[in-house]
Amino acid sequence: MNLYFPPFIYSFFLFSGTIISISSTSLFGMWMGLEINLMSFIPMIINLENNKKSSEAAIKYFLIQAMASAIVIFSSLYYYLMSGYSFSFTPNAIMTLALAMKVGMAPFHFWFPEVLEGLNWINALLLLTWQKISPLLILSLFFHSNILLPLALTSAMLGAISGINQTSMRKILAFSSISHLGWMGSMMYLNSSLWMDYFFIYMFTSLILCLSFWMLNLNYFSQLTLVKNLNEKFMIFINLLSLGGLPPLLGFFPKWIAMMTISNNFPILIILISSSLITLYFYTRLCFSTFTLYIQSMVWSQKDTSKKNFYFLSIMTFLTIFGILPMSLMNF
Repeated sequence: MNLYFPPFIYSFFLFSGTIISISSTSLFGMWMGLEINLMSFIPMIINLENNKKSSEAAIKYFLIQAMASAIVIFSSLYYYLMSGYSFSFTPNAIMTLALAMKVGMAPFHFWFPEVLEGLNWINALLLLTWQKISPLLILSLFFHSNILLPLALTSAMLGAISGINQTSMRKILAFSSISHLGWMGSMMYLNSSLWMDYFFIYMFTSLILCLSFWMLNLNYFSQLTLVKNLNEKFMIFINLLSLGGLPPLLGFFPKWIAMMTISNNFPILIILISSSLITLYFYTRLCFSTFTLYIQSMVWSQKDTSKKNFYFLSIMTFLTIFGILPMSLMNF
């Protein structure tokens, strides 16, 4: 498949679809924005990589998203047709399930790591961050509380447990994203708009990690043991531990906000904190193994990191370490 359009055309429609979706005042406009976003992301996957893994990822992503979009438009029609009747299974329940499928919340998460595995780091960053904006905002408006909470808690625990023993960096980020969706979903359940602050900081941390892996040409855990530069290893794992929510790094700040928000719901808080501890366990184990193991045989060639890229990653890591100080002084 070869579409003769420059990449900025697809990028324009990708961002336009999200803007249409989040600024629309009708369900039809939201659905139309989701479809524009979907149809612009598929060519970006295929055109930028053009291999079997990317084509497979594009097909899987299209099928799942098309199915979820069909359920979204069905639930909106169901809402208008059956608004005068009383049913136990409301349109909001159908909408919640469809949007949970779109963002990859458990138990609809099986497609997410497989699709992410077939993408390059730029597309992976888009799937982890930008592609979640529209579904999450719509979900925050139309969620069914009795369905959203079980989905959120299941996502938090399954995302944490499934990340153990993973060796692919993309799958580790995928399961971490699923676990973070559990935190955001729990904050939505309590009608707190602070989930957006959580999501923005998660986007920033994911941006740093994806750019680090892209610049250093890292895809698997075994490649980290071949990195000779200790400063590069240090930067990667500072940002990984920040993504896991280790205090006092920047990634701990949104979880701190979440814990303050959910403090009155002790069972929910225990499940979320347990999931975060499991995530930190395997991040710390990765860090320990990488700094203590070194493989002499060079079966893989690492990119030579230019001084410009190294300084850029250093500045981003500095923000990860000390960014919590100014943000903690803000009033939320």
